[in-house]
Amino acid sequence: MDEAAALRRRGLRFGTKLVLLLAGLVVGLQVAGWLTVRVAVERSIKQQLEAQLRVGEKVWNRLHETKLRQLLERVSVLAEDFGFREAIALQDGPTLESVLESAHQRIGTPFGAVLAPDAHVLATRLHAGVALPESALRGLVAEARKDGFSAGIVALSGQPVSYALVPVFAPDLVGWLALGQPFGTGETDELAEITGLAPNVVLRDMDHWRTVQGVEVGSADLAALDTGALRIALEPEDGGGPRLALRLSAESLTPVYLVIEADRGLAMAPYAGLQAQVLVLSLAAAALAMLAAALIGRRVSGPVSELARAASRIRRGEYGATLPVEGSDEFALLAEAFNAMQQGIAEREQRILHQAGHDALTGLPNRERALNLLSERLADPALRQGTLAMIDLRHFHEVNDQLGYVHGDLALIEVANRLRAAVRGDDLLARLGGDEFLVALWTMDAEQAHTRFEALAELLAAPMDVQGVPLRLEVDLGLVPFARLQDGSLPDARTLLRRVEIANQCAKREGRRIGLYREGMDERHLRQLAIVGELRNAIEGDQFSLHYQPKVDLRTRRVRHVEALLRWTHPQLGRIGPDEFIPLAERAGLIGALTHWVIDHAFAELAAWRTAGFDHGVAINLSAIDLADPNLASTVLDRLQHHRVTAGDIILEVTESAVLADMERAVQTLKRLRSEGFRVSVDDFGTGQSSLAQLKRLPADELKIDKSFVLQLAPGTDDERIVQSIVQLGHALGIKVVAEGLENEIGLEVLLRLGCDVAQGYHFSRPLPCEALLDWLRRRQEQMEDHAA
Repeated sequence: MDEAAALRRRGLRFGTKLVLLLAGLVVGLQVAGWLTVRVAVERSIKQQLEAQLRVGEKVWNRLHETKLRQLLERVSVLAEDFGFREAIALQDGPTLESVLESAHQRIGTPFGAVLAPDAHVLATRLHAGVALPESALRGLVAEARKDGFSAGIVALSGQPVSYALVPVFAPDLVGWLALGQPFGTGETDELAEITGLAPNVVLRDMDHWRTVQGVEVGSADLAALDTGALRIALEPEDGGGPRLALRLSAESLTPVYLVIEADRGLAMAPYAGLQAQVLVLSLAAAALAMLAAALIGRRVSGPVSELARAASRIRRGEYGATLPVEGSDEFALLAEAFNAMQQGIAEREQRILHQAGHDALTGLPNRERALNLLSERLADPALRQGTLAMIDLRHFHEVNDQLGYVHGDLALIEVANRLRAAVRGDDLLARLGGDEFLVALWTMDAEQAHTRFEALAELLAAPMDVQGVPLRLEVDLGLVPFARLQDGSLPDARTLLRRVEIANQCAKREGRRIGLYREGMDERHLRQLAIVGELRNAIEGDQFSLHYQPKVDLRTRRVRHVEALLRWTHPQLGRIGPDEFIPLAERAGLIGALTHWVIDHAFAELAAWRTAGFDHGVAINLSAIDLADPNLASTVLDRLQHHRVTAGDIILEVTESAVLADMERAVQTLKRLRSEGFRVSVDDFGTGQSSLAQLKRLPADELKIDKSFVLQLAPGTDDERIVQSIVQLGHALGIKVVAEGLENEIGLEVLLRLGCDVAQGYHFSRPLPCEALLDWLRRRQEQMEDHAA
């Protein structure tokens, strides 16, 4: 009893102390190991979340870029539509609003605006209460002038909108087309699905911030957003993960931010069970030897370290290495889940990168990717020669219009498959956009390439079956052979692309299947661009003038009318002939402005002639585009009233080809003008495609024989028989006949004998300026009076 008490006074025995010490040491080591694991897990989670946030930012940028590129391509296709370019060139508001409504139905863009070249709004399609900020529009147009387009996010009346702004060329800049669609949950949901991040969309509405999508953002975050920076790292909320604010709108526009947050709870979920297991193992290891404790500690810390290193590799964008999977415990399951996440991110990134450089429909490289590939191959010193071709599907828009875009897309896929089967493995094949394809054949001279592309054109023109619908496509090909010069250089990629586009336009213009680029086309193309660029300034700068050629009544020898002929003298380019600038004005959408100028000046000078005592009228030429203008009649009548001249003194000359371009509209327009008292003349008769039935429908007062039949007119020739037939036809229809291009007395005698009514040409007078014309008329009147006396 006394011994036991003594032992109690001395304390625990050494063995017990040693056991307790060892147990405490093992427990302490296990607790320290558990804490180490916890710290490592926290660090790994932090790195993983930060890496996930950076990956999410990268994925968003590429996803958003892809969405905007798709919208930009759809808007660019609409901007290339001929009818739309004509409408914007004419600044026809109702037609432009109809086009914007059609764009909404076709490509889902409820927001739209058509702008003049100076950013003035011509037409809009907007929701009720939505207004376009003019200052922002000017900034976007300035950006589009610099970069060739503008695309992004803009806030409209408190709502984010994805927009694309592209220029409209015809081929000169005639305006801007801006289309937009609501920036909805589709983009953010796809980001959340790919990355697991929680996205919020916040924008500045007047003097306060408003959350458009997601949960409300705290006041501290809003204060950070007030800085307007492009990228803002936000402080984590209590228990939350790291967050990042990305500015979606341009700095000059109302701020719109995407706030993305990495889900800490989701990232911690795989580790929660792991930490519980480690704690249980740590407590159980207290009864084991120190060796077991060390093994368990090593077993716990090893996978966590591997996980941290793997998270660091993902942060650097390295996806090749994977975590080793050993056994079947929680660590193995975590490693498998981490490897699967890493592989998923890598596959999505590769898919986004592929979509950025390839056409989504055909899988072929797009324009930018094609330029890069072409540049890389041209930089190869082993390449000596080759041929570049641009393939354009002729009238392909009719397939979309008549069969629908589904059949059109299937037809494009079939064309791409035929091209893949026809080219060699190392040849370049790309889709430039719309119905245009690019093919480059390396190491092949011009003659071989021409033969290959002839066969390729036949292949593409072969019938195809599109969902049971037989279809046959025709193509226009532009070819540009190239070879190294003596200095060893090759043309750059953009130069070759410009030349192949010129060759393709040549094929279309000349009506041939294959157009070949020839030296000097660049200069001619640049001259045409210069002329188109100067046309509008020439109209406003009064560089144009009118010359007049008399039309002489062959029976009385009196001048009844003079034909107004447009002349252009440029300060630097000199005299530019109408045969050169008139077609360019038609393609640029400026022919209407030229016609209005001619009408206004011709009517003004006719009024001055009346005051001076001259009684002749004036003939004015109208183009096919003029006849398609629904405002033509009202414009002519307005100028008629303004200058106080009578419609009976005016002859409107139209060619057969202009009338046939849109027979119904042309006849309707001419009938209205004729009902107002104007006279109508069919110019260049005999060279067009009109039939007698079509001629019968025309409200014509005179037929004007083309000068090709009059220049060499002589007795007993084919020209005489043709002129005789036209004169007889015109008189049978009760129409006067005018011979254009009379050069000599022999031709005059033939025309008199055949009963032609009127003639004009150098035999009487060349085209004269206004003052010279009046002098000529005075002299002729004096001569006639002397002859009568």
